[in-house]
Amino acid sequence: MRVLAIFNKWWECDPGIAALINQNGRPAGLPWPVSLAGIKQRPDRAALPPENPAPLARAIFYMKRFYVELWCISDLLEHLEDKPNFQSSTQRKAGYMGKIFRGESPGLVVALGTAGCPDARSENGNVVVGTKCFIHDPNGEASNPDSQWNVGPFDRIIDSSLSADSFKKICGIPKASARFLLPPLNPADAPRVLAEYPNVGLSGVNVTDYAKYAQADSDTLSAFNKLNSGLPAKSLETTHGLIRSQSSAPFLFISGITDRVGYFDTEVQPRPYAQNTVAAYNAGIVLGEILAAMDSAEVADFKTPM
Repeated sequence: MRVLAIFNKWWECDPGIAALINQNGRPAGLPWPVSLAGIKQRPDRAALPPENPAPLARAIFYMKRFYVELWCISDLLEHLEDKPNFQSSTQRKAGYMGKIFRGESPGLVVALGTAGCPDARSENGNVVVGTKCFIHDPNGEASNPDSQWNVGPFDRIIDSSLSADSFKKICGIPKASARFLLPPLNPADAPRVLAEYPNVGLSGVNVTDYAKYAQADSDTLSAFNKLNSGLPAKSLETTHGLIRSQSSAPFLFISGITDRVGYFDTEVQPRPYAQNTVAAYNAGIVLGEILAAMDSAEVADFKTPM
């Protein structure tokens, strides 16, 4: 069975991989990758490479029951870096993500990245795991010329075909938090994995200007609250929902929490490298634990042979 684990940005993927190959960070049940690109040098913006027609996964792990390809969406967009906001363009990401999904249909898709958390209590440095997505375009009627992705589905709960029983078997990983790093700004009062099947990951799409993220996040959260779904919104970022939209395979998301929604300027911006790197590293810790748990659990959803 093929498993796709997909990071959004390169600065999330790099520390995530570091957690998966660190002898003290990775779980005992995770083998060494058979293929490892590891930390990838960023291109010179004065001499951009051509589009790569056949990109490779950053890492490939062969487990006993399945194999895992770890991808980074930023790697597919390197030739677009002469216009940096294209790196945040939902439309551009969607246009190149088919290169990840071509070939064997995946038996599981995992979306990874950093995110804000809508809770008033700080969860900074902790990791949210869930199965449901909600996609909202905060631009409304005002189209963003740099990102006009309109596939959706928008403004409704998108369920996963991963069963609650399977989620419980592979995401009951309390030991993961013992290896979490501590973020510098307003860290959570205790390290923990917030893994619940009903958790919803909110994605505000088609926003390419960082100065507009605060309003976009507020609009996305407001749109979700109008549903009165009774489900918990536990993470808010830009790309989990887009990754979910690419496949009908069983799906879950892993969000490394950097800040409380609405507090980006005080909980990320003063020290963005440190805050983002810690959150992404801790997300990698959780991914490793989930993969090891999948390899040892009898999970009904995963029956496709390697």
